[in-house]
Amino acid sequence: MRIGEFSKKTSTSIDTIRHYITLGLLVPPKEGKYFRFDDRCTIDLERIKEMKDMDFTLQEIKNIFLLSRFSKLSMGQEKQHYRSFFKNKMKKLIRERELLDDKITLLENKVNKLDEEFKQEPVMLGIDLTFLPNIYCPDCQKSLKLDSADIQENMIISGQMSCDCGYSIEIVDGILIDRETMKITKETDDSYVIRYVDETDSHFLDNLYAAMEWSYRSIKPEGHQLMLELGVGNGIFLSHIYNHLPDDMTYVAVDYDYSKLKYLKKVFERSGVKKKIVFICSDYICMPMKHRSVDYIVDFFGMSNYSFRNHGVLHQQINDYYKASCKLLGTYMLFDKYKSNEELSQEQYKLFKKKDIQGYLKDLGFVMKDEYETSYAEEGEKDDEYFSVTNRVSFYGFLGER
Repeated sequence: MRIGEFSKKTSTSIDTIRHYITLGLLVPPKEGKYFRFDDRCTIDLERIKEMKDMDFTLQEIKNIFLLSRFSKLSMGQEKQHYRSFFKNKMKKLIRERELLDDKITLLENKVNKLDEEFKQEPVMLGIDLTFLPNIYCPDCQKSLKLDSADIQENMIISGQMSCDCGYSIEIVDGILIDRETMKITKETDDSYVIRYVDETDSHFLDNLYAAMEWSYRSIKPEGHQLMLELGVGNGIFLSHIYNHLPDDMTYVAVDYDYSKLKYLKKVFERSGVKKKIVFICSDYICMPMKHRSVDYIVDFFGMSNYSFRNHGVLHQQINDYYKASCKLLGTYMLFDKYKSNEELSQEQYKLFKKKDIQGYLKDLGFVMKDEYETSYAEEGEKDDEYFSVTNRVSFYGFLGER
């Protein structure tokens, strides 16, 4: 029979049959240009399938075939050699099964441990009462009055605060909200990080993680009372350092996107680890906080994101919130070459150059204690807006104090 008929009869693709012929596993006679397949070919193919089901490789099957085809041994000796092939294969599979069982046990233990962690009692996060003296009117810098409040575990979970000048803010689900400057995007969910990793260039992510690690090793929060992070977003950096924050220090996470803060707060509550975190949803320029109250600033791309959409140097505009003696840990985007467009002004471009960033921070009195810079990445997140104005992006870390 020809190869097409043989393929149908044996339920084997023509490509597979030709591959077996090339390897010498099938040796059909040739008549002119065509192979002719007989009963011997059918028997050989059945043996191949049988041994593949036993997990023999094609090379191992070929060795068995060669033994059968060239053996001058007696029938008993030949069968003994066959037996050794199958016995050794069986021993190998048993060893592999034992290794798989060990790996499955390790995985079961890990899953059980994670299940136990998920069973942890969640904690409650809100506006700690000790933070109230730091809540001021951004317009007239007077202490805000607490008009109403639901207080649980020495934290305000919901309530209203106001100033005699007419300014007011709300506390909703433990988050301090300025409704005049807040923003609500689509709800953030647990799959955000998975999507971000899937849709972002690996070199860009490597640089981002390297910057996070440098920041983690550089930050020394002990001895500080109030740490402020500008533009906490989805909490990439805060999540990185959360468990290591001192219990007696207040960490203020500010972002104008309520959806992100709401999700981030739930994440930390589910962790079962309680820290003094205050979530404020407002514009950076008009945070409802007392001037000269912050003694440590965390700027993980806060100024870079702000500069991309606004004019002016963020730290200059909110310098009144910083104590005369304070530290700054900043991570900034550096743009290499600019594409021809009108999205950013020349002044905005300067905020993505290391020399200019250093100059602005120096003018504010920050003396550099350490710095860090990654290599350039030519791609970022899918549809990343930064790459619409530049060809390459790197990250610059600055640790300073005044």
